[in-house]
Amino acid sequence: MEPGPAPRPTRNLLLLHTPHFQDRGDWETVKTKIEARAPDIEVRIDDNLQPSPETGDWQATRPSLVFSPFALVGYRPPGGAVFAGKHMGKGEEWLQLQQSGLPVPPTLRLVPGLTLDRDAWGDYVIVKPGVGTLGQGVRLLRTDEVGQRFVELTEDGRHRIFVQRFIDHVDGDGHPCAWRVLTMFGEPLAQVEHRWTAPRRPLAEIAADPAGRIATNAVDVPSKRRLVKVPEVLELARRVATAFPRIPCLGQDIIRETGTGTLWILETNPGGYTWHLSSPHSRADGFDPDYVNARYAQFDALEVAAETLIAKTRMAAV
Repeated sequence: MEPGPAPRPTRNLLLLHTPHFQDRGDWETVKTKIEARAPDIEVRIDDNLQPSPETGDWQATRPSLVFSPFALVGYRPPGGAVFAGKHMGKGEEWLQLQQSGLPVPPTLRLVPGLTLDRDAWGDYVIVKPGVGTLGQGVRLLRTDEVGQRFVELTEDGRHRIFVQRFIDHVDGDGHPCAWRVLTMFGEPLAQVEHRWTAPRRPLAEIAADPAGRIATNAVDVPSKRRLVKVPEVLELARRVATAFPRIPCLGQDIIRETGTGTLWILETNPGGYTWHLSSPHSRADGFDPDYVNARYAQFDALEVAAETLIAKTRMAAV
């Protein structure tokens, strides 16, 4: 008996690659995996910055799903289900986390004369810009000083600055420690632990030093990175992803509070500079190639990505 005709695709899946932020080879691998096991899905890859003019016409030929870890730049979907990164201010991001019942530290916008209750906020607070990355502009201040320094911290109101309750997160030797979890539709693809190689200075010294570093991921703070799987952290990361159902990939920064053991979510990085499986940041000087390979293998990231996209396309393509 001769085999029947091969099944024809009934859905289109568009993978948008953003140069300089991801390796296109990742999406080529994911595409190959999907095509081998999902003949009902036709997959194409295009450039998020300079897409082909024909892509929109193709996308509209069937129910479709557009996937982009990074915020859309040059491509304008003619329809279909769209899951893409989104540039959000930190205030909007934290409000969404808070309204979803997730453990985000109390956060307020800095305004002139802001007064905070030390019983609720503690002796120190974090101030950070509304837009920033890699710990830039993050400071530790005494709680009773922050409102008096509005002009200095905001450059006389030119910058939007937020105040956040400081959550201490040092290990037993005084080394700050945090986790970055990369999720895709809630499924973990990588979990990396960042731990300072030296003990943190006393908080009073850092608060008194304009150049004092407090952000765990600050680029000029020596730290060690290692791959870990912490079940309760991964479970929180899955919950956090449900608060952003249209944003497929999140780079979640999670800490454990010293003393209480409580987990807190600090950032989700929804704009899309999160694909640190193959981003320039992931391959910077000092990164061991074996470590980079191990990061792919930790959760079998590209296999999980392929399976997740198959399921999502079958469920959500329109």
